[in-house]
Amino acid sequence: MKKVAIIDSGSGGINVLRTLMAECKGFQFLYLADIEFAPYGEKTKKDLVKRAERLVLFLKQIFNPEIVIFACNTLTAVAIKEMRKAFPEIEFIGCEPAVKPACEEFDQEKVLILATPVTLNRSELIKRYPFVKKKSIKNLPKLIDENLFELEKLDETLLRELKDLKISAVVLGCTHFEAIRKQIENITGAKIFGSSEGIAKRLSHFSDGSSEVCCSFMTTGKNEDLIKFYYFLIKNEEF
Repeated sequence: MKKVAIIDSGSGGINVLRTLMAECKGFQFLYLADIEFAPYGEKTKKDLVKRAERLVLFLKQIFNPEIVIFACNTLTAVAIKEMRKAFPEIEFIGCEPAVKPACEEFDQEKVLILATPVTLNRSELIKRYPFVKKKSIKNLPKLIDENLFELEKLDETLLRELKDLKISAVVLGCTHFEAIRKQIENITGAKIFGSSEGIAKRLSHFSDGSSEVCCSFMTTGKNEDLIKFYYFLIKNEEF
């Protein structure tokens, strides 16, 4: 099986991992929850590039991955180009907002990209679609991490921020937001576009054809948080 490392600072990457384990076979996954450096959305580009390099070097020593997935839109936007240059022997897969398929199906003016400020300001892909609506909700990724098993607590915030928007599609520009996909859909009545499916499609090209899949976990933070992420992964899921 090919070795695949997945990096994120919080629970967002768990949403990506869940999709990958369900749809992509023939891989040995290692999920690295960089909780110590969370949230990525509040860090500078310089700090994120330095952090990404440090984590990849560490992963090479203890896991030697053939593929590294940045399961974070912010980390992808600011650091993936530098990592591809620094580690040409590794295949890097980033997390890009699904703005292209959304804009192919709907007029740009009817598409909302919900993301962190860093992703909205740094993503080269988003800049190609100047007429889409853009929005960030303060501390939303952090609130999701803090309420993983009580996400209904975010209903009031989401309703206040998203109601009455005249949109046909919402692009989830942060992997954390996959956890509240249904809530966003119910409030906006819009079609939701996530990025996990695109990552799974890309990764499937590297499968060795076997039907096996396995996963292990590491964290730079507290083990209690990692245990919480694990139970969030397996909640109502069968692999």
